[in-house]
Amino acid sequence: MKKEEHNKEILEAALGFHLKGKIVDKKKGTYGIVYIVEQEAVPKYVAYKTIETPEKEIDKEKLKNFVREARQWFKAKGHPLILTPFFITYFRNLPLICMPFCEMDLQTYLEKQKKLKTLEALVFSAQILKALIFARGRGIESHQDLKPGNILLEDLSKKFVDFPSKDVHPSIRFKIMVADFGLANAWKELGKPQGSFPYMAPEQYTPNEYREFHPDIFAVGVILVEMLTGKHPAGEQTRKLWRDWNKRNWEQWAKSGKREIEIGNGCASKELEKIIEKMILPNPYDRPPMDKVLDDIMRIISEINKPTYEQLKLLFEYYDTIAGYMENESRLDALEQLSQVNELLDVVINELFGDFTLIEKCLDNPRQVVYFCELCNTISKLLLKRAKNGDTEKVKQLAMRIISESSKWKEEIKTHHKYPELEFKGITLIGKPLVRDFEVYAELIGYGKNLLEKVIGKEEAKKFFENNDNYTKSAWLYCVASDYHRHGDRAGAIKILDKCIELNPKEASFYYLKALWTDMKLALEEDKLKSEEKRNLKDVILENAKKALQIDPDWSEPKKLYEEYLKMSRE
Repeated sequence: MKKEEHNKEILEAALGFHLKGKIVDKKKGTYGIVYIVEQEAVPKYVAYKTIETPEKEIDKEKLKNFVREARQWFKAKGHPLILTPFFITYFRNLPLICMPFCEMDLQTYLEKQKKLKTLEALVFSAQILKALIFARGRGIESHQDLKPGNILLEDLSKKFVDFPSKDVHPSIRFKIMVADFGLANAWKELGKPQGSFPYMAPEQYTPNEYREFHPDIFAVGVILVEMLTGKHPAGEQTRKLWRDWNKRNWEQWAKSGKREIEIGNGCASKELEKIIEKMILPNPYDRPPMDKVLDDIMRIISEINKPTYEQLKLLFEYYDTIAGYMENESRLDALEQLSQVNELLDVVINELFGDFTLIEKCLDNPRQVVYFCELCNTISKLLLKRAKNGDTEKVKQLAMRIISESSKWKEEIKTHHKYPELEFKGITLIGKPLVRDFEVYAELIGYGKNLLEKVIGKEEAKKFFENNDNYTKSAWLYCVASDYHRHGDRAGAIKILDKCIELNPKEASFYYLKALWTDMKLALEEDKLKSEEKRNLKDVILENAKKALQIDPDWSEPKKLYEEYLKMSRE
C-alpha cells in the first residue's frame, strides 16, 4: 500500500471516530464530498457533507463556496420538504455539515422505473414546487441546480404502518426533499448563473439577454417531462444527451430547440402538456409563477384521484404547520449553528444585531419579550466566543436588557410564551411541558445571571441582583440553587431555596424542589443516616410537598410525592 493511501485511511478512520461512527460510504459531487456514517444511535445512518477529503490541503475557493452554501442551506432550513441540516462540526479545520441520510434520490428511482405514471409524477412535482415556494419565502430566489440527483426520496411507509391507505395512490408514500443549495442565489449574489446543463434555462447561459431570472420553474418542467416520458424534452434520454452534447448544444436547445412533450391522449394529459410547455418557454418572463403551476397540478391530481389529492393537501398543511412552529426560534437556532463556521461568525452576529434593532422597538407582549431575551442571550454567547475589543461591554449591556425587559413582564410571562403547544387538526403534536410560569421567568433571569458572572464576576453580579425586587431576587437565587444542586451540593442548594421561600413565599416551585431534592438526598445517603435523621428528612419532604399542593392543588408532581410519603408515614 502506498504511503499516501495509508495516510488517507488513517485520517478517514480518525474522522469516523470524531463523528462518533464508522464511515461506510462516500460520494463525490461537483461541490464536495458526502460521507455516510453508521452510528450507534438513532438514526442509524447520517451523512456529513464537506469540501475535501481530510488528507488534502483545504482549497480556499472551495471553502468559500462551502461557507456560502451553508449560509443558504440553513436559511431554508425548517420545512420537511427541504433536506434539513442538523449541525456543523470541524475536523482538522475541515468543516462538515451533518444531515439526514436518504437511501434514494429521484435519479436512482427514475433509472429503476424508466418512467412514472402520470399521478406519481404529479405528486412528486407538487412536492418539489411546494419546497421551492417555501425556500423563496426564506430568501432563496433561485436554487439554480435542480435535477433528479438533488431531489431525495424518503419512504414514509417504512415509518408509518398502513400508510398510505388503499384508496390513495402508493406514490404518496414518498416524501421528497430538495437538497444541495451550493448554487442557490449564485446569480443574484455572485453573478454566477450556472447549473447543470440538461436543466439550465436560457437565462443561465446568457443572463444579460433577459430581463428576468427564473430558472427553477424551467428545471421543474424538464424534470416533469423526464418523469412522464423517461426522456429529456429534447427527445432523447438525458444520459445519452449528456454524453453526446456539449454546452453549446444544450444552450441551443434551451433557447430555440424543439420541446417534445408527448404524454398521452386524455384531457388531463393534454392540459398537462400545455402547462409544461409554458414552464419551459425560452423567455423567463413568459413562464408561469410557481404557485400558479402548483395550483394547476393539484387541480389535475384532484381530477385524477380525489383521495390522493386530499392526502397530499393534508400533508402540505401538516408540513406548513411544522415549518411555522416557533419560526423565530428555529431561525435563531439555524444562525447559531451557522456561526460554527468560523468565516460566518461576524456575519451572523451582525445579522442578529439587525434583528435586535427591529425587535426592541416592538416589545409589546410577553411572547415577544421572551424571544427578545433568547435573542440577547444568543448574541451574547457569540460575542463571548468572538472576544473582540468591546464585546465584553456589549455582553454586559445585553445581560442587563434581558433582566430589565423580563422584569417588566414578570407577572405576564407564562410557560406557553417560551414553550408553546403545537396542534394540528385538533391533535396535539407538542404538548405543554412540565414547566411552571415562574420557571420560565427564572430561566430568562438565569441567562442574565450567567452572562453577568462571565463578564463582571460572581460577586458583582450578586450585588446587582440584591438590589432588585424580591420576585426577581427569588428567581436569581432559584438559578443559584440549581447550580449548587447540579454540582452535587444538595445541602447548599436546599439552604438557598429557603431564602427563595422567604422572598417569594407564594411560589409553589420552591416547596416542591425542596421536597424533591430532600428526597434525592435521602435516597443517596440513607445508609449513612440515623433513624431520627431519616425521620426528619421525611417530615421535610411531606411538609414541603403539602405546601406546594396548597398553593397549586392541580400540580401532579408534588401530589405524587406527597401521597407516597403520606402512605409511608402511616405504615
